[in-house]
Amino acid sequence: MNVNKKYMPTYHAHVSSGWSNDPNGLLYFNGKYHMFFQHYPHKAKWGIMHWGHFISDDLIKWEEAPVALVPDQEYERQCGCCSGTAIERDGKLYLMYTAAQMDLQRQCIAYSEDGIHFSKLDNPLIDARNLNTSDISPKDFRDPKVFKKDDTYYCIAGTRMMSEEDLQNYIDFVSNQNENKEITIDDVASTNFYAHGYGNLVLLKSDDFNNWEYVGPLLTKQENIQEAFYRLNGVYECPDYFEVDGQELLLASPQNLLQIGYRFQNLHSCVYIPGHLDFTTGDFHPEYIEEIDSGFDFYAPQCMKMTDGRYVMIAWKEMWDRTYPTESDNWIGTYTLPRELSYKDGQLIQTPIRELENYRQNEVVAKGMILNGELRLEGVEGNKIELEVDMEITTASRAGIKLFKHGDHEVFIYYDQKEQLFVFDRSCSGIEIGGREIDTNIRKMPWENKRIQLRMFLDVSSLEIFIDGGKKTMTGNIYGDPIKDTGVEFFSEDGECIIHSVKKYDIVVEA
Repeated sequence: MNVNKKYMPTYHAHVSSGWSNDPNGLLYFNGKYHMFFQHYPHKAKWGIMHWGHFISDDLIKWEEAPVALVPDQEYERQCGCCSGTAIERDGKLYLMYTAAQMDLQRQCIAYSEDGIHFSKLDNPLIDARNLNTSDISPKDFRDPKVFKKDDTYYCIAGTRMMSEEDLQNYIDFVSNQNENKEITIDDVASTNFYAHGYGNLVLLKSDDFNNWEYVGPLLTKQENIQEAFYRLNGVYECPDYFEVDGQELLLASPQNLLQIGYRFQNLHSCVYIPGHLDFTTGDFHPEYIEEIDSGFDFYAPQCMKMTDGRYVMIAWKEMWDRTYPTESDNWIGTYTLPRELSYKDGQLIQTPIRELENYRQNEVVAKGMILNGELRLEGVEGNKIELEVDMEITTASRAGIKLFKHGDHEVFIYYDQKEQLFVFDRSCSGIEIGGREIDTNIRKMPWENKRIQLRMFLDVSSLEIFIDGGKKTMTGNIYGDPIKDTGVEFFSEDGECIIHSVKKYDIVVEA
């Protein structure tokens, strides 16, 4: 394949050719960090899934290793080796993944002694039809997240909740295939069931990693959680579970979650849920549900615990059912910067991994400016940079920053004081990105504080924004002119704003 690299980022992980999506199996093994990912190496389109493989010393500079899993078994050949997780056990690296056929999804295991070459066990290992429960739809049972607590292994997976075997063939909202069949009132008079197989998560456990038993569903209806989360027309994909700063967190990527106000504006979403998991029943008792990232391109985040105890998260920096401008360049798929996670004052905090600071060069600093109009600062430019801005909106109706600016191209990042909204507008950035959402190029987020601290990372075709120390984040891809679109301009409309400070660094990661 001839690959055009003009939109490839320089300090974000990305596939070298073909298609990639969900990150899988983040872990530290044999002195290296490993990130596996969903991959179709033969074309820049989703196809029969393989497991791609990145290796790194610091989670910033990545090397693409040989493909880890190839769908070469009969039970994998229809859809491939789909998402899953990685865990170290007895000095070996184990991968649990979903072997997907059109109407059947089962969990499998492969292992490696060197972290590069993998052998598959006598798979499939977990089949929903053999778990002594009718809760799980065998055709939607995927994305296992495996972890060990005390002496027991646990697995959280996404599914559609059913009630009994003869009610498992209803409309599939993902494939839109109508598979209804007739039933009578007598068939269901004493049965509680979800007619369309609403999305949920389930918990399994094992003492030996080989024999698994069903524990129960995680998401049972709670009065403090909105109905939309229990009537999901899809699957809670790519779950994760861990504890940080004394708080248990459940992460998931719900398909087709309905928009609520300015939240969940993308076709599919990513949420974090603080709460408590009952390992006896499987019940997860949520405190609330919140969106992880309020931008355009963020899906299927996965987390890992680093050797020093920090938790970091990486997500696929794309979104399903969009147009992909790099398809004609023969590659699709980038990943967010690793984000350090903490939990403070009842809120998830995300900050860029500190190792990124090792790649800073050419610092430019400016302080103490009152702006009414437009302003460019000498040396503050580029599209492979880190930009820190501390600004305060006083009398202006709108104030902010124009990034990736040249000619008619610009990306607007601003605060609308009248509407009390923080806005990320990429509609004038270059190539317009289409999708199934109402608007794929403007994202708005409620914000009341007139003083805003921003930390932004521009990387050729990528923009990640960390707001107020990581209390909120917004992520999006930008496809303009990567050679010319390097301008940075501050603006204030109908009044003044104060720019307390600006710092710019070039981020330089040598190939």
